[in-house]
Amino acid sequence: MNGAPNIETLETLCEQFYNPRSNEERSNAEKMLAYYFPTFSETTNVPGAAHSSATHVQNPIECAMQCHLLLESSSSPYAQMFASYRLRTLVTDHFSIFNDQQKIDERNFVLNYLGQHPDLMPFVVSSLGQLFSVITKLGWFESEEFKNLNEDISKFLQASAQHRIIGLQLLGLLITEINQLTASRSVAKHRKIAVNFRDGELLKIFQTACGILRDLLRDETQFNKDTSSQTGKMKEACLNIIKNALAFDFIGTCPDESSDDSGSIQIPSTWRSMFEDPTLVKTLFDCYKYFQPPHSSLVMEILVQVASIRRSLFNEEERAKFVVLLMDGIRDIINTSQGMDDQSNYHEFCRMLARFRSTYHLNEVSEGYDYASWIEAVAGFTVKAFHSWQWAPNSLPYLLSFWSKMASSLSIVKSSFLPKLEDTTAHLAGEFISSRMDSVGPIIESDGIIDDPLDNEEILIDSLEMLTNVARCKYEKSCEALIRIFDFTASSYQGAIQSAGNGVYDENSILVAESKLAWLVYLIGSFIGGRTAYQSTEEQDTIDGNLASKVLQLMEINQVWLNQKGESAGNAKLELAYLHFFYQFRKSYIGEQSYRTPKVYVKLAENFGLNDQTMVLDVIVRKLGTNLKYWGNNSRIISKTLNLFNELASGYSSVRLLQNLDTAKFILRNHTSEHFPFLLVPENFSLRLIYYMALSKLFFSDDVSEEEFMEFIKPFENILEELKTVVNIGAYKQDHVKAALNGLLRDLRGFITPIQSRRNYLLFFDWFFPNYMPVLLQALEAWKEDRLAITILKFMAELGHNKSQRLNFDISSANGILLFRETSKMLCTFGAGVINRNPSESNKYTEKYKGISVCFDMLSRSLTGRYVSFGVFALYGDKALELALNTVFEMMLSIPVEDLMVYPKLCKAYFTMIDVFSNEHMTALPDMDSRVFWYIIRSLGEGLKSSESSISSFACSAVDHLCTFVIKLSNKKNQSHWLLQYFNQFSDILPFLFTTVFNLVLFDEKPNQWSLSRPLLGLILLNREYMMEYTGNLVHCQLVERRELLAKALQSLMEEVDNTLSSKNRDRFTQNLGTFRREITAANLILVSPSEQGFSAPMLE
Repeated sequence: MNGAPNIETLETLCEQFYNPRSNEERSNAEKMLAYYFPTFSETTNVPGAAHSSATHVQNPIECAMQCHLLLESSSSPYAQMFASYRLRTLVTDHFSIFNDQQKIDERNFVLNYLGQHPDLMPFVVSSLGQLFSVITKLGWFESEEFKNLNEDISKFLQASAQHRIIGLQLLGLLITEINQLTASRSVAKHRKIAVNFRDGELLKIFQTACGILRDLLRDETQFNKDTSSQTGKMKEACLNIIKNALAFDFIGTCPDESSDDSGSIQIPSTWRSMFEDPTLVKTLFDCYKYFQPPHSSLVMEILVQVASIRRSLFNEEERAKFVVLLMDGIRDIINTSQGMDDQSNYHEFCRMLARFRSTYHLNEVSEGYDYASWIEAVAGFTVKAFHSWQWAPNSLPYLLSFWSKMASSLSIVKSSFLPKLEDTTAHLAGEFISSRMDSVGPIIESDGIIDDPLDNEEILIDSLEMLTNVARCKYEKSCEALIRIFDFTASSYQGAIQSAGNGVYDENSILVAESKLAWLVYLIGSFIGGRTAYQSTEEQDTIDGNLASKVLQLMEINQVWLNQKGESAGNAKLELAYLHFFYQFRKSYIGEQSYRTPKVYVKLAENFGLNDQTMVLDVIVRKLGTNLKYWGNNSRIISKTLNLFNELASGYSSVRLLQNLDTAKFILRNHTSEHFPFLLVPENFSLRLIYYMALSKLFFSDDVSEEEFMEFIKPFENILEELKTVVNIGAYKQDHVKAALNGLLRDLRGFITPIQSRRNYLLFFDWFFPNYMPVLLQALEAWKEDRLAITILKFMAELGHNKSQRLNFDISSANGILLFRETSKMLCTFGAGVINRNPSESNKYTEKYKGISVCFDMLSRSLTGRYVSFGVFALYGDKALELALNTVFEMMLSIPVEDLMVYPKLCKAYFTMIDVFSNEHMTALPDMDSRVFWYIIRSLGEGLKSSESSISSFACSAVDHLCTFVIKLSNKKNQSHWLLQYFNQFSDILPFLFTTVFNLVLFDEKPNQWSLSRPLLGLILLNREYMMEYTGNLVHCQLVERRELLAKALQSLMEEVDNTLSSKNRDRFTQNLGTFRREITAANLILVSPSEQGFSAPMLE
């Protein structure tokens, strides 16, 4: 190897790279390999492998030859892996600079090498296969030889068993590569190749794999040695080809893993004969029968795909035959339980059932041969699955999905089998309920070893929603089973309670009964919530009323037990089930969805005197109040209770029903911790916000007089008046004062957050401001080192938030100016304590940065509120604005830029503020400290590069504001502004910003290209000479073969763009920039950054 070390040294370096004894050893090996095998590209698959201009290898083609030599000379799998990997990088990034013959030679080299070395390690074969696939894809339209797969691969398939395995692996990897869209590639070019491959080669490959699979099934293949191992590898390779072929993106929808269980496979019409012939489907079912795991589960994955083939591929006659084939195979598996003892097989089989029903209509399934016995077999399998609840629990949703889809189409299909199917759905609903009852005892006895589905409410509700679709097919019969089980369980529960009252207390029996009842209440809630508007019959509404009565009766029984043992004896799971029931009943029968529902109240009126939705709503609110009163120590129940309360208060109709309820009026009159002690529990402090948000919505749902407002706010006023009597800071530092402030300010913030109306907000504002501002200021002074300071600042940030123009003061009012003065005082007070604070390394955000981020929000909201003219402060010598800005600047400077980018909330608050500040206020300042200016510029450089689009866009906007202002000043020939003086004094700033933005356009795939284009035009207009220098160096740094194309593309950037920042000019530049990026992508130009070639871009010190 010319100028390179000997093979042994390279083998050692490769082994150290892939199997290092230390990070340092790996890093050193990586650098040496990068020197001897440069990638000539900034984007490389091996980190740090940028090339050096001093290396003996001058271009990618020479490096490829070095890789060939390493492969041919070394028997080390590490060296082979590195060489193949590096070849793939070179081909991917520089394919356009290889001439036609070199491209063909590269492809032939890989094939010949694999043919001569069939005993390579599997990971080396895989890497070389990926290299072959990449070369084939990139060269697909450049020569017919790249499409000559049949001749090339057939040589492998006709040779030894090991060669056949390699040939099949190559085909599988090729399908994957051509189907895969690479982010840096043109989508149009990718689809053109994929479509041509689909139409010309994919079917042939699929047929080849199917033929070999049939040979394997007949056990006709002969091997030279190690028959069992080679047979397994060949089975796997064949099945992977079939699986990859069926997973091909036939119509360009770019599916991902999340779409595996939705949609059908759009097989081309040219493939119809493959699936009209029953041989393929029968072969797959036979393979499943005779192959052992893991091959059998791979076959079942393919059957899932086959069951997903679009129904429009067939005419009616052929579709019926195809459906019968699948149904027969499914029935045979169920009847024999073939492979069902393997979890992977079982899971994929359940998936196949779900996909089969999703793809084919009920009438097509029901017209299949012997449908009655088939559906009975599937039902029997499902029942077994319900009762085998510990076996593959993740597979159960697929079975529920199957039956849910079967049930959903019953109303639109007419068939003689429908009565039988309806009876089956009712039977399944009953069996599911029974199986859940059977699971309760073992789950409780396991003491946490077995997961309880009741603990994961989200997944539980998803499953119950599908069951509800099944149950509502034959609703009366399904509910008969539910009511029968409910009555029996409730009776047992009542008996256990009576026994406990007589001194015979069986705790386990009561716990089991309550858990069963929790399941049943969840089921009832889901059944009622499954009601479909306009489709539900009066009979079904009557049944819902009966079910609701059962739950309310249970609540009465449960209350008897709580009266005996105290509220602490309540069962949290049962209480959560009640809340779910109320959620669902509210969705179906209260508020916006309530109409034509008198039948639901027949049983409710008979048993409880509840004649309409208002009376039921009163029951719900009373239960919510009870939860808030007695379940304060359970945050999960309190959270769900408050969320339901907030939902009721948010509905247009439901809130108007609420405001007339005596219970709701009671809560409004008595909303304090005296009546609702959950407010005093520290774990619930974050939930106080939701509580008072709901109360605020309820309170302001109708016109409120000042007297009513003062009555509601009186408890808060009492606390604030008492705090006003505290005369010194030391007294504020008492724990009971802290607790009062913490709760009060959370409550007030929750109360004002949902207010949109100016009139309602000014009721609060005029009451609070300025009378109680000294309390906030003194509290902040006392607790500025404590977390209470965050609560105070958050309240102040909300107080000054002018959303929906709620803070529009009268023209004669000075409140806007006065409010900002108070904001300024609070910023200064908190800033004095936080600026020099040294937080622990592990808790920086909580101890320091969280408070600063709230201060950034406060300033942003004040600057964008439009309720104060900030020019007034300077005009009348008021220092409020100056002090606020200086304090925020000092807080900003106390945060290292590296930390700023680490904490998302801090980062967002900072860049939101900088965007707002730079728009109007920054340029209006008479001067700015150079430290602050440098910090802002440095942070903007980091913000531009942020992976978070919103942060990058804020930074782009701020840079654009600065550039726009400077250009306007330049046009006016005004050179006295401090911003211009800084730019003139520090000449590296504008080149630095230009380089940062332009490099992002060139080398990064950011989604916010429009945002990047806005400041880039201004930076170009301010950096004409530097842009020419930089782009010249950029072109010079590229490989010779790419320079002309890049230079031409760069010249087009400024076509028809003049030297202004008019909207039309900006839009034209944005279009040019988009065209430039498309040209670069289409030409597959992998650009090298000038910094890698020794060109020094400006850096800020």
